[in-house]
Amino acid sequence: MFLVDAIPKVFVYRLTLAALTVLVLLTLASQFGQFVYLELTTHFRLQYVLASLVCAIVLVAFQSWKFLPIAIFCAVINAVYLGPYLRTNPAPPQITGVRVRLLHANVLKGNTNYQAVLDLVNEANADVVVLQEFTEDWSEHTQELRVKYPYFSVEPRLQGAGMAIFSRYPYEELQALKLDDSTHLAILARLKLAGTTLSVLSMHPPTPITPAKFRNRNQQFSEAAELLKQTGGPKVLIGDLNITMWSPYFKTLIQNSGLRDSRSGLGLYPTWPMPLPSFLRLPIDHCLVSSDIQVNGFQIGSRTGSDHRPIIVDLTIAGPPASSPAGSR
Repeated sequence: MFLVDAIPKVFVYRLTLAALTVLVLLTLASQFGQFVYLELTTHFRLQYVLASLVCAIVLVAFQSWKFLPIAIFCAVINAVYLGPYLRTNPAPPQITGVRVRLLHANVLKGNTNYQAVLDLVNEANADVVVLQEFTEDWSEHTQELRVKYPYFSVEPRLQGAGMAIFSRYPYEELQALKLDDSTHLAILARLKLAGTTLSVLSMHPPTPITPAKFRNRNQQFSEAAELLKQTGGPKVLIGDLNITMWSPYFKTLIQNSGLRDSRSGLGLYPTWPMPLPSFLRLPIDHCLVSSDIQVNGFQIGSRTGSDHRPIIVDLTIAGPPASSPAGSR
């Protein structure tokens, strides 16, 4: 009887030590995320923290004081990366300007739930809507957005490379850009607001699952940073960037572009992959903003049948106050 009771306990204990060993190795590997395949280990900071805490609880139950500090250390070192997003920033002085709501959604190229996306757009009532993985089918089934948003650029492509941007504000300039050797384009829209111009760069670089795609994604980051650095006035970079904020390449993008993460101090808001619960998803859909833009809110949009949840970001663009275009919030 003793052996029957003891075997499961021994198994649980050994399994916990094995899991803790893997967590330590992954945490150590994540310190070398600049390498093509090791970058993957940088994306799971929240999961490392949660798993380390579970290991710590089990070790306490077994009174395994020798290994408990390792679990606690593993949880703490990964929690440090979460800090800037979970720690509430002091409220900045309110700036005067134009309030703009942006909606970004990776609609998923094979998704046919077109109505869910149209409902999302109507519900969000955004001023600027960016749709990625935009195909010819998506172009055909979203015609009504061209009425609600009279200023638009539609660039359907195969294999998730297409994109569309719809705006209530008129364009001062609009460019479809090729920033790397892949088929994934970017769109730069300069929107005419009252008294200022807002530059919105929408990107969806390749998923870095091969060395070539890894290089193309990073080349897009490099080209985008240089472009944004040379662009005056308020600016936004938005899109499914296929990276989390804990990658060294994301940090380089932030530093070289001069932008900041709109999530900072507001939460993690993980978006992919659906339908996993939020604590297992990764935050790979982003909105980066310049210093003359105030972030008023960041939220996750409703489900659309895609493997991504949309993001909705409320901003105030520094400048003279003005009413939004007709039909806006």
